[in-house]
Parts: sequence; structure tokens; C-alpha cells
Amino acid sequence: MLRTLDLAVRFGGHRAVDGVSCHFRQGEVTAIVGPNGAGKTTLFNLISGQVRASAGRIELLGEDITRLSVAARARRGIGRGFQQTSLFPNLTVRENVRLAVQARQRKGGRMLRRADADRKVLAAADSVLGQVRLAPQQHRLASELSHCNQRKLDIAVLMALEPRVFMFDEPTAGMSADEAPGVLDLIDGLRRDRNRCVLLVEHKLDVIRALADRVVVLQDGRCVADGTPAMVMESAAVQAAYMGQELADG
Repeated sequence: MLRTLDLAVRFGGHRAVDGVSCHFRQGEVTAIVGPNGAGKTTLFNLISGQVRASAGRIELLGEDITRLSVAARARRGIGRGFQQTSLFPNLTVRENVRLAVQARQRKGGRMLRRADADRKVLAAADSVLGQVRLAPQQHRLASELSHCNQRKLDIAVLMALEPRVFMFDEPTAGMSADEAPGVLDLIDGLRRDRNRCVLLVEHKLDVIRALADRVVVLQDGRCVADGTPAMVMESAAVQAAYMGQELADG
């Protein structure tokens, strides 16, 4: 579904991503891991368009999207979640999802009008809220939600946009051990649609083991390992050189 070909970006004399070639397949969750500064978030920024590539290509379903804007990539099916929530805090839970549904349906001229009469838009929003189990909270302001429920609302907004590629950057950051499973279950459920693929930047080994079909390891902007979680985590070279003792101790 998605691939990068010799993808690279330079910031001054520093190559933050250096010739990364990866394939991301439908129906798979791929975890992108590596030490701080390895280029994980920069790779995400390149794929979603926040950063322009210095060299290489990005292809989505065979189309070259390397020079497209963030908005154009989103319209073609790239859905990006960030470490910090990107919600409208003073709108209700339902309104946040409703706006995403409207954006997906390209009803931009109606964004500032009340959509209460648009039953299809509201029905789609309510369906997504049911899937993420936020229907009981639909009339609360987004700012009033717990951190965990704000993460769920972030996922709901992405789902309402109906992307083909879901990208999550440390989705359980700041959550307790009791809160994280609810968010992980939602991400795991996305893979059931075999027409989607999920990319995940994550540091927690239990999350990687629970969710990932495949692990890509970055070091100094380069891809140094690519395989199943078992293969990557059992590699002594990866443990010693790229992940320290985290994998061995995990």
C-alpha cells in the first residue's frame, strides 16, 4: 500500500533520514523503533508531508505523493496522529467527529454552519463514537475528557476521515497501565480491515509485542533491521548497537 524508496532529508549537514526504503502492507501493523534521534518521527513527518524530502520517493497505492501537500496526502488516504492531541478543545466530542466526517465528505462550504439537520453526517459521527466507546461522552467538551479518552477521540477523528494509512506516534504516551489497553484495542481493531495499514512509533516493548506484525529499526536515520518482532528483538546486534539492553531486559 505504502512504500518509501531511498527516502532522505537533510537539515543543514545532518541527514535525519538517510536512504530509507520500506514497504508497508495492507492489514499489517508496523512498529518503527530506535533510540532517540534515530529519525522515527522525521520519517513520519516525511510520509505525512510535514517535512519535504531532500531525495527519494514516497508512493501510496503506486502513486508518487512525494511532492504533495499535507492536505492532498490526507485526501488520498494518509491519516496522522501526533504525540499531542489535535482536538478542538471547546467543541463537544460529537462535534469534533462531525467536523471530521464533513471534511471527509468535502462539504467545506458548510463547515461553519450547523449540521444538526444533516442526518447522514451525524449518523456517521455517531457510528464512529460507538466504535470507540465514547457515545456516553458525546456531549462533553473535548477539554473535559481524561487523557485516555482524548486519545480515543483522536482515533475517532482519524477514523471519521477514513484514511487507508493510519499513523500513530507514541499513542499511549502519558497513560497508566490501566488506561493503555483501551487505546491499544482500538488500534488493533483497525487491522481487521484488510484494506488498511497501520504505522506505529512506539518505545514500549509490551505494546510492540502486542500489536506489531513487523518491526522496522532505525539508527542514525537508516533502516538497520526489518522483520517480525521476534526476529528483531532476538537479534544480538540490534540489542547491543541500536536498542541498548531494552529489548534484552523486556
